[in-house]
Amino acid sequence: MGFRPTHPRVAYRLAGLIWLLVTTSVYGQTESPREWFPVCVGMDYARVTAEAPRPLRFHFLRIDLKAPGISFLSTPKAPDSRAHTVGMLTSTFLRTYDLQAAINAAPFGPIYKDEGKPVSIVGLTISEGTQVSPPTNLPVLALTRQNEASILEPPFKLDGIYTAVAGFSVVLRDGVVVGKKDALHPRTAAGVSRDGKTLWLMVVDGRQPGYSEGLTSAEIGAWLLAAGAWNGINLDGGGTSDMVIEDAQRTPRIMNLPINGGLPGHERVAGSHLGVRAQRLPDGPRLPIP
Repeated sequence: MGFRPTHPRVAYRLAGLIWLLVTTSVYGQTESPREWFPVCVGMDYARVTAEAPRPLRFHFLRIDLKAPGISFLSTPKAPDSRAHTVGMLTSTFLRTYDLQAAINAAPFGPIYKDEGKPVSIVGLTISEGTQVSPPTNLPVLALTRQNEASILEPPFKLDGIYTAVAGFSVVLRDGVVVGKKDALHPRTAAGVSRDGKTLWLMVVDGRQPGYSEGLTSAEIGAWLLAAGAWNGINLDGGGTSDMVIEDAQRTPRIMNLPINGGLPGHERVAGSHLGVRAQRLPDGPRLPIP
């Protein structure tokens, strides 16, 4: 019998299986979230618990960028020209701007214990079409006013960008994990689907032995890939990593267990956030029991 070429669909599945085996062996066990809880029109939440390669707790937001009512807000420019933004908790950011979900975003400094102080952002920030902080050599998560999402690397072409937040590094590029095998930390990340129609926001807790011990940036890329992303960026992390969702009473609910100052459950005042506005569901979000 002569050689018969593999059917394209079979070849594609085989390639996907090989990539999954390679990814698992190199970056540890990953999985796609199995149960999604509707938060708003076009936005769902998932929580994942893993015990390998170490105890881990993940929090995902999956956003349909074509859903009606979806829009984004990064931290607006401070009225004081000496600073880029004013520091605030992620929960304060959500409440102040009437958002339905929010995460921390770009690296910043200095770190203050109190809200309301001037903060400088490292990397490009654009809020509602206004440049808040200048570009550096850091990549950005960028969105147009029409919610076309992409991960951009310098030099930037900023035409049409309405919202942008910087991150430390690209961890997933065109379906290939490119993050580093660096230190374990709490992480905040974002991923964009291959067709550009879905955005994932992800927070993994860390620095909490036996509960959640954090990821390398390479592992972040692998988890974004498992969730369905094609490109991904590692945002600010550590004690700043935070995900907040508006609950049925329209108050901020902290979904993860941030570890500011070594204290689990304590939010850090941050200088950069990314928030999501969406149409509320009639009965409010259906969130899992803490």
